[in-house]
This record gives sequence, structure tokens and C-alpha cells, in this order.
Amino acid sequence: MHNLEQIPGNSGDTADNEKNPDFNFTAADVLKTLRTASGKPSIEYIGSGTSHFQAEPLVYGPDGEPLVLSDWEFEVVKNLKGKENAKIKGNLDPAAFPRFLQEKEKYIDRSAELGENMFRFSLDFARLCPKEGEFDTELMADYVKALALIRARGQEPMLTLYHWPMPMFLVKINENEDITKGGWENPEAAKHFRFYVENVIKFLADEDKIRGVLAEENFDKESQDKFLAEGLVKYFLSINEPVNIAGLNYIAGIFPPYKTGKIGLAKKVMQKLIDAHDMTRDRLKSGGMKMTEGREPQVGISHAWNYFDGILGGAFHKIFNKGPASKFERNNEYTDFLALQYYFRMTAPLFAKRGRDYGDNPAFGDIYPPGIYEMLKKMNKEYPQKEIFITEFGFSENKDMRRPYWILETVRYIIEAKKHGIPIKGMLLWSLVNNFEITLPSDQKFGLFDESELNTPLIRGTEGIKSWEVWQSAIGAIANPSEESLKKLQDCYETAQRQYRNAGGKYGSPSLK
Repeated sequence: MHNLEQIPGNSGDTADNEKNPDFNFTAADVLKTLRTASGKPSIEYIGSGTSHFQAEPLVYGPDGEPLVLSDWEFEVVKNLKGKENAKIKGNLDPAAFPRFLQEKEKYIDRSAELGENMFRFSLDFARLCPKEGEFDTELMADYVKALALIRARGQEPMLTLYHWPMPMFLVKINENEDITKGGWENPEAAKHFRFYVENVIKFLADEDKIRGVLAEENFDKESQDKFLAEGLVKYFLSINEPVNIAGLNYIAGIFPPYKTGKIGLAKKVMQKLIDAHDMTRDRLKSGGMKMTEGREPQVGISHAWNYFDGILGGAFHKIFNKGPASKFERNNEYTDFLALQYYFRMTAPLFAKRGRDYGDNPAFGDIYPPGIYEMLKKMNKEYPQKEIFITEFGFSENKDMRRPYWILETVRYIIEAKKHGIPIKGMLLWSLVNNFEITLPSDQKFGLFDESELNTPLIRGTEGIKSWEVWQSAIGAIANPSEESLKKLQDCYETAQRQYRNAGGKYGSPSLK
């Protein structure tokens, strides 16, 4: 039970507290939407995601010193050495950095404890290929151990092959230790990326290597046979947010190589990413990984679509969302599913007056849960025959007073999209554990937990409601839809809504179009 009179700022008798809830999860059409005629959940997967670099921004060599294998690690280590970088705010503390591979069992156990049945993480191109022509099989074995743990917990992995860092041997540095050319600018980038992808697939297809790794982790022969027969991974993302790789690296200058206004260069990088995706999909489809029927590799690209409104919203959507996605999707033959990543609204022009709501970093965007419904509608309209994974949505809020409502409002609009026939296959929260956001490393906390909290049992609070509680309730209702599970979700929703309003939340739920 949650005692709302103990929530800071809650008087227990305000007008806000007397408002009716914006949505009713116990309505008959919700249960009908979430449960198929056969009684199975209509949204098959629900889980969380992360990337290896963000979940472990530093790895260390035998001498205990940080390895600098990628452009992103290069910038982190520069900061640790006291060299200024205007793009990284604050002094970094390595003691506070997460350590995903070292703590992978705790991550995966907590994910399973919440009821998640999908866990997304990424391989790191630079760490697996530390030098030209080298592939780190020991690190790949560690990734396989994580995949096996996910499968052993009854979950489905989703594996991202490229999530932004580039190997240092492809990057050009000047005498001032500034990056002057990023990895995708290197004319040899495509060759080395192909080498990386082919070696990943070769390892995953090598039964002797996989069996050896599984035996090392004490998986019995029956489990080994099952994983080998089915394949450890069914769902792959080739490239994470290609439009942001080009736009934030080469136009906005937010991430390495920190170039601004280089539109022509951004276009060239986009074409290289398209080629990289095509090659990755071809290799995954023909790479020799043995799969049982129905578990053949399924490949997608995660598209970051923000909701643009205002008088120029439609034009901005075509330029930044629809246009770049169409270059990858083309005639619908280049992906097996669609992947949407949604975080915020942008109003065009920016000076348009609208009610706005922000997390801890206003520059990250205006939080607007109905936007995900609009983006799902637009994506489905463009590609009506494709199933959609929501591979990222999430919010940063250190006090965790408004975020529970943001999460459930987003879930509400995802269910509305499903009710209107949009084929949503799964939904993944960003993220389970606080990760490393390179621009605001100490302030951006997207995780339901800090890594140190993974050692503690799940105990519901008495003062308000936490994000992990509402997420667990949402998982229960989506994975096992019933009148009982939806009643629990509605109770969480009403508690989260009152807490949100008492915490000064400004977002007002509009009616659907």
C-alpha cells in the first residue's frame, strides 16, 4: 500500500487529488486488446535495453589502466586526465561507472525478477576489434555467456551489433589530442565493419566454441543442445539510431567527432550506414547459424522518431523521421521488423507556446507520452505489413516522483495503438540500470535502479510509488492480462498520477485524435 499523504507536497485534499484518472486500464476493451482469442498476450515481449559502452564505459587492461579502444573511451579518459571537453559536463568518477559484463548475472536476474521476457544489449565493435585484423574471442565468449544467461532465465535476447563507438585505429587524432576525423569517415571503415560482423556470426555459428563457453558456465548437455539447436539469438538490430549517428556527430556536434554543420559529410556517413546494414542483414541471413524453424535470424534497424508538432511539424517529420527511415527500409525487403525509439516532442517552430514537461535535463526534450501513439500510427501507415518493436522509451528523473506516471502514460498510449490495430510485437524500457550518458554523466539517470541496488531485494515503498513498481505492474498486465492484473495496474496508475500532480507535473493528458 502507498500512503500518498506522506508524499512531499501532498496535502491529501487538493483539487488535483480529486480529479478522475485520465485512463482506465480496467476497461473491457483494454483486456480485449491485450489478450488474444487463444488467451495469449497480444504484445509478445516486454523488457529493457542498454548498450555495452553505456553500461560499462571503461574496461581495464591487465595493468589496471583503462583501455582506450574507441573514440568514446578516448573522450572519457581525456576527461579523467583533466583535459577539458565542453561536450562532457562535470568531472567523471570511474568508481560510479556501471560494470555490465562483470555484473551481468545481477542485471539479468533483476530483469527476470520484474517479469521481463526480453533483454536487449549491444556488442562493442571497438572492443571486439581492438586492432586492425584482430577479433577478441575472449570478449565474445563473455557476450555469449550473457546471452546464455538471458535464455536460461526464460527470456529472449535482442542483440544490437552497432551502438555508436568506433575503433580508435579508424579515428584520426591531431597533436592536441582532438579527434579530427571520425571512424565512419575512414575509407576502410566498411571493410573493418564487415570483418567485425563476419567474426561475430562465425563465433555464434561455431557449435564447438559455443558448447565450450556454455560448459564453462556449468550449463548441462541438455541446455547446451537446446541453445545450439534453437540458436542463442533470434532478434538482431544492425544499427542503433543511424539518423542520430549522422546528425548528432556531424551536424549538431554533440558526439565524437564533434563536427557541426557538415551536412554533406553526414549524408556520406548515412550511406555508409545503409551499406553496413545491408551487409549485416545479408551475413546474418546466410551466416550458417543453425536455427530451428521459426527462429531464423530476424534483423531490424532502430529508428529514433521524435514527435514534431507545430505548424512545421509535418515537414520536420518528413525530413528527420520518415525520410531517413525510408532510405534503410526502401521496398520493405531490407528488414524483418520495424524498431521505434521514442523519447520526446519537439515543437516547430520552437517558440510556439505549448504546455511542456521535462525530466532532469530540459535540453533532452519535452516529455509527451501521446507522441508515441502518433509515431506508431505514422510508422504503421508507411509499412503496414511490418511488426513493430518499441526498442527504446524512457525518462530521466532523479527524484522518481513524476517518472512513474510518465511510464504508465506511455504504456497507455502503446495499448491504444495496439487497440487500433497497430502490430506491436514488443516494448523495451530504457533502461533497467542507470547507465552512462556521455554528455551529462552525473545527471541523466534513466535506470529503474542504480547498479548498487541490484544487491537489495525488491521492497515496495511506503512513501509514494517508484518507477520499478509501476513497470512491474505493467509487465504483469501485458504478459498475463487478466481482470486482476489490470486492476493492480490501474491502482498503480492512479497512485502515480496523484503523485505526479503533487510533484508539480505540468503534462495534461489530451484526448486521442
